[in-house]
Amino acid sequence: MKRKSIKLGALIIAISFLFLFVLPAKAQIVASDKKYIYFITDTVSNFDSLITKFKGKIIYVDVWATWCSPCRYELQKKEDMQAFASFALKNDIVILYICCDKNGNSWKSFIANNNLLGYHILVNPYINKDFHTIFSSVQNRAGAMKRSFYIPRHIIIDKNGMIADSTAADQSDPLVYARLAKLISQPAN
Repeated sequence: MKRKSIKLGALIIAISFLFLFVLPAKAQIVASDKKYIYFITDTVSNFDSLITKFKGKIIYVDVWATWCSPCRYELQKKEDMQAFASFALKNDIVILYICCDKNGNSWKSFIANNNLLGYHILVNPYINKDFHTIFSSVQNRAGAMKRSFYIPRHIIIDKNGMIADSTAADQSDPLVYARLAKLISQPAN
């Protein structure tokens, strides 16, 4: 009887959380050690429309891919990732992972295996285009000027939805904590 009431209480809390925070972002929830992994399943037209889903919050964006060795190396630092997730949860910071894989075959299993807590979306052509126009740099490659967007990439969005840092440090770097702490103390406009 006691187990049923505990399960019922947990179910009520989970459903309340779903209605308050997740449904506006249309995400599929996967439970993980009493914290959550959210897969954003609705269609977003571009990076701006994705960011507006979290209006009024600081967003730490991690752009990565399963085929990217430096990305995998960063994301597999379990202690650093857990510490950052705890810091983000404590300070109401959204962690948004955008995976640049062409399809989702190994994407979800990598997330689950590494317990990457936060929101996850597989890049679409519109977000990909934004990455290559808004966040790219122009470089001379083979005698021609070309735009390049490199991963891993970390971006911080402030409470007003503005880019605060387009080349932020990764989750294990103390500099990212300092940058986020500064933003936490600033009010939203």
